[in-house]
Amino acid sequence: MTIVEMVVATGIFSVVMLALIGSSIALQTSFGATEDYFLGEGDQLRVMDYFNTDLRRALAVGLNSDTVSYKGTAYTNSVPTGASKYLTVVIPNYRDPAGKTRFPSINSDIISYGAAPVKVSYYLLGASLYRVEVDPDLPATDPRNQARSIADNVSDFNVTDTIIVNPLITETVVSISATFAPRYNRTFWSQSLASNTTNSRKGTTLGCKIQLRNLL
Repeated sequence: MTIVEMVVATGIFSVVMLALIGSSIALQTSFGATEDYFLGEGDQLRVMDYFNTDLRRALAVGLNSDTVSYKGTAYTNSVPTGASKYLTVVIPNYRDPAGKTRFPSINSDIISYGAAPVKVSYYLLGASLYRVEVDPDLPATDPRNQARSIADNVSDFNVTDTIIVNPLITETVVSISATFAPRYNRTFWSQSLASNTTNSRKGTTLGCKIQLRNLL
């Protein structure tokens, strides 16, 4: 082979290798972005399921607080230092320590399950949204009474309530939302966790409005 032929062959080989390397990087980036997208979507669906389930059966709600009052008793869940954006609810204690469904008792047209309700708290710590459910029938050290992260890369968490007065009944509606950082935007996703950032796309905000039907 002449020098000219070697130079031409080397040039062609280099172009082919660059194309292969570029294609490989693009495929890996696309795969990672797709994986992150579906992980984020799963987190969002899980959070909405928890919000809807807990609020629909809530007996009392403490907005932006780790304490809620129910039947004259204040119930508090311990949350770590630095946590913010609280939501605390009490829900009926449907199951006994063995996991079996309780039979409700009725007193003055009020249905109750067990001696004390279950306390549920949500709070934002760093970029993770946590949920802790404390069953009074279980020991405090029981793993089922410990906080668990239900979503990552959450940049905001808000709860508000609205009282609607109708001719026949007064209703309380709770609006709750969570904003997720665009995790699959690899370049700027960490910056999107900070407020007032201009270097990332806006986060995805999911929310729901629930009428509190079990308030006394």
